[in-house]
Amino acid sequence: MLKHYPPIPLILLLVTIFSTLLAAAPADYYIAGVDQTPNAIHVFPRNKPWTSSNIYWSFTAGKRNKRWINLSDAKFRNTASHGWIALVCASGGNAGIIDVSKKKLKTGLSDVLWTGSPGGNPHAIERIPHLGAVVVASSTPGKLTLYYPGNPKHINDFKNLKRSNVKYDAPGAHGVLWDPNGAPGSPNKGILWVSFNKYIRKYKVTGRGKAMRLVRKGSAIPFPGKGGLGHDLQPDYTNKNVLLATDSYGAYAYDISTGKWTILREEKAIKSFVRHKSGEYLWVTKQGKGGWVSPWVSFGMKPGEKASEKKGGGGKGFYKARIHETDFE
Repeated sequence: MLKHYPPIPLILLLVTIFSTLLAAAPADYYIAGVDQTPNAIHVFPRNKPWTSSNIYWSFTAGKRNKRWINLSDAKFRNTASHGWIALVCASGGNAGIIDVSKKKLKTGLSDVLWTGSPGGNPHAIERIPHLGAVVVASSTPGKLTLYYPGNPKHINDFKNLKRSNVKYDAPGAHGVLWDPNGAPGSPNKGILWVSFNKYIRKYKVTGRGKAMRLVRKGSAIPFPGKGGLGHDLQPDYTNKNVLLATDSYGAYAYDISTGKWTILREEKAIKSFVRHKSGEYLWVTKQGKGGWVSPWVSFGMKPGEKASEKKGGGGKGFYKARIHETDFE
């Protein structure tokens, strides 16, 4: 006589298989690619083909205005008055704040809320949230440019940003990132990190209006290993105590609490490097002998190994890739 066993083992097997596949699937999120081929920023869904039909949001600077040539950075921030904004800069000399609205998913130079011209090959831009200030890092010969609100009481009045007359030498400056320093409710404890040639260092932002200053704190923090030209600075969205940085020779994690570096990836010319809250890393490495861009954004859970997936291709020229996220950490 045949016995009929309950189908529980089969159900458990199916649940296990489904759970394994679910765990292995990449997280769903959006990525902003700074693509110098069309000179535009394109936001794509992580898990869809990176084609024009799947662009979620874009900013196109085009190639007619020389000061907007070669877009070099993009960061997304949230403001009380405008909601989401995009901070952008270009090697041609300009920096700007772009209106990011769900009502208009294709934007251009007409959507720029503010434009500054720091010059000197701008490579990175950041906004100091509680002060409304903007800081731009330029690499040639190396400087920081500070813009402050003309009226300190109206920190979201972008059109009234003024350029500080104070000069800040910063040899090889390529990266700048605001760090709430574990105390988002106490903005005075925040730190501005800057990437230089061979090291990073931190600044405090003090004062308001014309009296606003960038004040260096502590000593320079040399990169590990050979110590090359610093490039990108980004958060590790899995750990608020970790800062991710790249130089000429690799990508590193800096533990702010211990002051120790960890080498994550040994590879030359990593232009951008960041970690999503799911634990996935994404990075852009220069491809080819000439230029400084790549048609690919690489992905992987283990940053020291070969990329598990690449997105892009099709004549794209990515300089950086950013997580479409307004949080600082």
